[in-house]
Amino acid sequence: MAALPSIALALLALAGGNAAMALSSASPSSFMPAGPTGTSYPSGFDMKKSWGNLSPYDDADHFGVDKGFPTECELSQVHVLHRHAQRYPTTWETDGGGMEAFAYKVGNYSKKNPDKKIGSGPLTFLNGWEYMLGEQTLLPTGAATEATSGALFWSEYGRLLYRAGKGEAIYDPSMNTFPNGTSRPKPSFRTTSYPRILESARWWLSGFFGNVGANSSYSSYDLVIIPEEDNFNNTLSSTSTCTNGSLAGDVSVEKFAPIVTKNALNRLKEFLPSDFNLTTLDIVSMMNMCPYEYATLGRSSFCALFTEQEWKDFEYITDLTFYGNNGFGAASGRAQGIGYVQELAARLQSRLINSSDSSINYTYDDNTKDFPLHQPMYMDMSHDDIIVSVLTALGMQYFNYGPHGLPDSVPHAIPHNFDLKKITPFGARLFSEIWTCPKDAKLDNLQEMMYKNPDLSSDSNTTDYIRFVLNNAPVSTMGMEACTGAVNGFCPLKDFVKSVPKLSEEAMYQEACFGDYNITTQVGNGQPIQS
Repeated sequence: MAALPSIALALLALAGGNAAMALSSASPSSFMPAGPTGTSYPSGFDMKKSWGNLSPYDDADHFGVDKGFPTECELSQVHVLHRHAQRYPTTWETDGGGMEAFAYKVGNYSKKNPDKKIGSGPLTFLNGWEYMLGEQTLLPTGAATEATSGALFWSEYGRLLYRAGKGEAIYDPSMNTFPNGTSRPKPSFRTTSYPRILESARWWLSGFFGNVGANSSYSSYDLVIIPEEDNFNNTLSSTSTCTNGSLAGDVSVEKFAPIVTKNALNRLKEFLPSDFNLTTLDIVSMMNMCPYEYATLGRSSFCALFTEQEWKDFEYITDLTFYGNNGFGAASGRAQGIGYVQELAARLQSRLINSSDSSINYTYDDNTKDFPLHQPMYMDMSHDDIIVSVLTALGMQYFNYGPHGLPDSVPHAIPHNFDLKKITPFGARLFSEIWTCPKDAKLDNLQEMMYKNPDLSSDSNTTDYIRFVLNNAPVSTMGMEACTGAVNGFCPLKDFVKSVPKLSEEAMYQEACFGDYNITTQVGNGQPIQS
């Protein structure tokens, strides 16, 4: 989760004991915990699916178009943009920083009042609680998520792309050939240098290549490691250079969070000493503790403290953050993601990149060692905010709430398509599928399973399509001018490639990332233009 500006932190901290006194609250005797982690609410609600970008991976149900495969078409290529998986929290105040501050607050109170129990009722566990989380590190659960993702990609896509035959369970270098039978170069993939991203890439590739006998699969591939550091161009970490116009989500959260946490604050403060001064930021931090302890320890006592509605509102807090910081509500939303879109187009055109007007680092993209061409598949390991900004740069209006951004002055979460648990859970993945189809192919007749990949390489009477698939659900191309008339998300490839220069213009990279403008609230279309 992104950081809140200092004014937001101050407001969240102040919205504690005194500010909440006038609000109605439940007495200790009337408190009913919401229920343990899982589908244990009477409604069947599963809180794990309301943790936003902290949710465990799950396939998305849909993004406006049907799932399935066009079995008469050839799957020619797949480009994977992948998020790292479960990790320790970041140091942002509304993430790990806030949790550490809450832990210090609890410990400091106990130290100053050794004869007092700090918690009672549902908060009794605080009397023996210890903050066990570190910072930023990929967790074993995250490694498992990545390895599983790589293995599933091999099973669902790799077997088709490399034409694995009967009984061929895992990838073999002999499969890596061009249609004419000549050998391709060793496959190469990309990651940033940030430890959790690099480790996620290694685990994903271990799953994809099989890693027989649990030995290292490093020899099966090359890995380009692009530095992730301030002021260094990197399309997989574009906010390192494009820091402008990416705080509107935080401003929205400072409005929304005090509204939706007030009941929990009043309910839970009854089980703490009267002079503890529980704040809105504490409540958000306690809610954050649930998914992080779940990922680290397998369970958390914090999870049962909150109601179904409070978890839905918690997810909306994460949605507001990313929508306003990296999505259509961010003045630099399109700019943050356009570099990857430009690289995708270059790969599709089999060309190197020798100049940059975005986050592209052409030192890496002007040679086939670091920016290989003609591979059946590509995998780039990155962050959640990059996936969000790429969807924005593509102009996928399915995720755009409207001209004034995602509402933040509402009493509770409202229906919306920008749903982080479906967009960027831990281990999220965006596939850009390339399909070669007969001219008369029926793209509205999709099948659930594709057992064999047709070879249409010698057929000239074909059309190439691109389809974007997010967490195993095809994404609607609504709003993408190049894809007008697309059936089930299949967009003519040549039209998409031709549209990228216009998408680059619409991203307004130089102005959005480095312009002197004063936009602090959400915009309507991911550009530095106030509605």
